Amino acid sequence: MQVLVSVIVIVSACSIARAQNYVIDQGTSDALTRYLHLNELPMVTAQFSTSPGGSKQLILTGFVATQFGRNDAERIAVGYLNDPSVNMVDQILLDPHVEDMRPPAGSAAAAPQSPNNPDQLWNKTMQGIYKNGGQTPASNGPMLP
Repeated sequence: MQVLVSVIVIVSACSIARAQNYVIDQGTSDALTRYLHLNELPMVTAQFSTSPGGSKQLILTGFVATQFGRNDAERIAVGYLNDPSVNMVDQILLDPHVEDMRPPAGSAAAAPQSPNNPDQLWNKTMQGIYKNGGQTPASNGPMLP
């Protein structure tokens, strides 16, 4: 049993060390995040990074209302990068309340938002989730399922 625990700890430590070697490509991350926002995924962000050995990784985070939205985010990101060697890490959470925050069709609020201020859109969306019963980061327990 002790040997098994030791092996798990060593493997975990190696995985953490490997993950820390990735260098974030902020330009690609920002551009892909903007692209996702323009494709009706305003609460999804992308972080693209490369290891010194050339391995590429894409981490998608945020919220969508449905599994379709999650799959769509992956499809859009893969299409944008056009590189099958990228390791995709999908950390997008499903929250049906996200759909409730969409402005009604034809309203002035339905006009495309300026991609220049994603923080404002993110804050508004997060307030709506918390208002509709979402778990706040300050509450007990992690937000992840």
